[in-house]
Amino acid sequence: RSTLFPYTTLFRSALAQLFQGRQLARCSTQESIAQHIMMIVTSHYGEVVSREDYGSAIWELEFHQLVRADVWEDEVSASLLATINKYEPRLKQIEVKVTLSEIEDYSHHSKVHIRRKADITVKGQLVTNQLPFYFTTAIYISPLSQQQA
Repeated sequence: RSTLFPYTTLFRSALAQLFQGRQLARCSTQESIAQHIMMIVTSHYGEVVSREDYGSAIWELEFHQLVRADVWEDEVSASLLATINKYEPRLKQIEVKVTLSEIEDYSHHSKVHIRRKADITVKGQLVTNQLPFYFTTAIYISPLSQQQA
């Protein structure tokens, strides 16, 4: 099942552990960066107080059905690249690729719905040790949701 905010349960669990005085498990640097990038992908501009440029153009373009796919891909890619470059200092040499496609959704028994799917890939290099970094996700547009792995 798809969900927009997959980290809500993790946050609640972590908060409960903190209140119980238990130490939280740590994730790897790569996992932390991946979680941060997913937050950027699913955030709209202006959502974070005092950081009006944090987020992506997905929210602004989600319902623009008349925007050509290549223009949509370029605008979302550019917005993600700018935000990641500014707010994710643990990465360098960042590349972002967004590919938009249409898929048939048969989950509605009486009709076939056409949904737009955005495949998002972020490549880069970790600043601390020069190791390669790779992140990929797929989100469905209208309504916005994330494909579960």
